[in-house]
Amino acid sequence: RRSSRLDIMLRLTKTRALAACSRPLASKVAVRCLSKSSVEHANPNIRSSSDQLWYQFHNFWPVQVPLSMQMPGTPRAEEGVEAAEPVTQLTTLPNGVRVITESSWGVGASMAIFFGTGSRVETQVTHGSSHFLQHLAFKASVDKSHFMMTREIEMLGGHVAAGAGRDCIMYAGECLSADAPALFELMAESALKPRLEKLDVDNARALVFNDHQNQMKNGAGAVQEVLHAVAYQGQTLGASVMCDPHAAEMMQGSTIDKFLQETVSPSRVIVVGVGVEHARMLETVEKVFGEMASSSPAEPELATYYGGDMRMQGEPGQAHIAIALEGVACDDKDMLALATLQSMLGGGDQFSAGGPGKGLTSRIFRNVLSNPEVLTANCINVSYKDSGLFGVQATCDSQYADKTVKLLTQELSRLRKPFTEEEVSRAKNMTRSSLFLNLETKGIVCEDLGRQVLFYGKRRSGKEIADQINALTAADLSKAAQRVLATTPSVAAYGDTGFVPQYDEIAAMLQK
Repeated sequence: RRSSRLDIMLRLTKTRALAACSRPLASKVAVRCLSKSSVEHANPNIRSSSDQLWYQFHNFWPVQVPLSMQMPGTPRAEEGVEAAEPVTQLTTLPNGVRVITESSWGVGASMAIFFGTGSRVETQVTHGSSHFLQHLAFKASVDKSHFMMTREIEMLGGHVAAGAGRDCIMYAGECLSADAPALFELMAESALKPRLEKLDVDNARALVFNDHQNQMKNGAGAVQEVLHAVAYQGQTLGASVMCDPHAAEMMQGSTIDKFLQETVSPSRVIVVGVGVEHARMLETVEKVFGEMASSSPAEPELATYYGGDMRMQGEPGQAHIAIALEGVACDDKDMLALATLQSMLGGGDQFSAGGPGKGLTSRIFRNVLSNPEVLTANCINVSYKDSGLFGVQATCDSQYADKTVKLLTQELSRLRKPFTEEEVSRAKNMTRSSLFLNLETKGIVCEDLGRQVLFYGKRRSGKEIADQINALTAADLSKAAQRVLATTPSVAAYGDTGFVPQYDEIAAMLQK
């Protein structure tokens, strides 16, 4: 035991001695490395001997240079270069596919493929096809397995997503601009040639069932589906985006293929690229979509707004309520006025409603969420190609449903009264600020380009829209509000709906 202890002590002594001897050597090596790196990576801001002295004088830790001091060789903050206006180009291929691109800063690219189809054009036979296509996206294709598709996207460093809605199906992707053509070809392959064998449909079926279960737990999303169903009586825009469980159980690949063949044509395909050169994008699109045969699918049936009342039982404890009226289409002259009214009404939840100095001056924050019984409340403003919905939505404990409905209807009824110049100015500023804030993100710009071409056939710039918002007056907002309030209300409730007032009572409240 004594010999083992002596061995351990001798080893520790040798280790400490070696460490002490190596310190001067390590410091010398570090100095050499630092001096070598300083030569290879010279400071680009050093242009004179005085600049060299300045950096040597301030080269100590912690750095004590104030943020207000200008470093030698760097431009002053007020001498920034004005950003160039983005260039937007739109080209239509001979077969009808439209390609729109917009220049952007940075080395990244955002792309999207829009199919002008969705749940509104589904029939009783093809119901749920859009939802299945969303989950079949970027899985297996006719020429690639799921593994190969995923692997090739990962090798490009790409990020992809797909979504299905009432009026369109979108396939989106982001990557470095240099890799944009390669990623786009994978996006197009997934969109045009998804593999529809039994295994693929079964995998998508499991995801569809999972979506249905999740929506049952998401009251705010479920009440939106109920609202559309009652507003349009289950037709056109009232057709649910979510596939019915029974239809999902019976779905087959041939049904999905039938839906694609009947509703997707070159004239309904829009390709968008942000941060990609137009010539490069056009060359890639022609390679992929150039041979797509032209066809003339039937035009979608125009949406007809009806209004009415629908309640759907869900989990007990909370009631999710939506009260809406007929809004306007995307290209309507009152569309921007309703968007400004949406900013004026505002919304949020109880968590962010309290506390001074937050600037939460919207009407719903001040008049609805100031009541602790209301958990969340928001303004609804949804526009489609031929119709829209405008109203309010809230979540509360079920026993306070009656009070919540009264508060919501009061806010809608108050839109009949004149607006003050202060709140009109504030609402316009909020709407313009939200517009430009969203247009800072390439993905949102990409989606905006696609939807504008889909609905308007052209691109309206953010500045153009902001100028139109700024030109709105209190009279314009009052006119739009009176137009909406003259329509038949739609009432939707989901969850514990036993305490929600009857439809006639709610309609009477709106007339006060």
